[in-house]
Amino acid sequence: MGCLFTGTFSFVFSIIGLIVYGWPGAGIGFLLGALLDGIVGTKRIQAQRHYYKSQDFTEHELILAAYVAKADNNRLLRSEMEYVRQFLAKTMSSEQLSSAMLRFRDILNSDIDIQSVCADLRQHATIYEKLVILQFLFGFSQADGSMRQEELDAIQYISDLCGISRSNFEAIKSMFMGSYYGGYQQDYGGYTYGENASYGGRVSQATLENDYKILEVSPDATDDEVKKAYRAAAKKHHPDKVSHLGEDVRKAAEVKFAQVNEAYERIKKSRGMN
Repeated sequence: MGCLFTGTFSFVFSIIGLIVYGWPGAGIGFLLGALLDGIVGTKRIQAQRHYYKSQDFTEHELILAAYVAKADNNRLLRSEMEYVRQFLAKTMSSEQLSSAMLRFRDILNSDIDIQSVCADLRQHATIYEKLVILQFLFGFSQADGSMRQEELDAIQYISDLCGISRSNFEAIKSMFMGSYYGGYQQDYGGYTYGENASYGGRVSQATLENDYKILEVSPDATDDEVKKAYRAAAKKHHPDKVSHLGEDVRKAAEVKFAQVNEAYERIKKSRGMN
């Protein structure tokens, strides 16, 4: 019975092969059926997982943002609320947006089971989706133009619970904390590169150090290692990896993807790489 349930094609093809070609045919039929079972099973899991993400991802974003806000002495600034509203407004109708903001207020006024939410993300979310979560939280915490240590600690705690490596965390942090070097200017949905990051056509040392962190590579790395790190970072932050989560998430990913490319171009220029 278990064979029928978990391997329908392998069971059916084995019977057909046995009837037509005898025991050798049964073996061949089983192998062909097992291959089809694997393909169908993978597609079924992917479809279920996609449904899970599209239904729950926004809810998780709101819960984690509320946790970060509460970590800062239960302070929710108007700028932070506006950040969430503008982020969600990219893909929601007016009615959906109103409902989501009311939900956010409810979450803020309730107890948050951060362990459960992060365990869910750790188990089901891809690394691409987890990094988008971090980007959202950093943008939320810096909506007023600054970040308090309590907020940073809360985001790092979330990152650890979700199973995100410290190097990945530091890379996302560098994309945002680079603003303290004058390298980035804030905009809702992400950060854009600012002209004051370079002086007299030369990239500042602080900006370069930040760029290496974004690519998750050491300044002492060889040119080939830098190129390899760039390809890995570009893959992790490519907008297509999270396009299924909605246009708002994709737009945010596009900003970070652009930052990866800009960081690489500045490093190339400083090294004289082709």
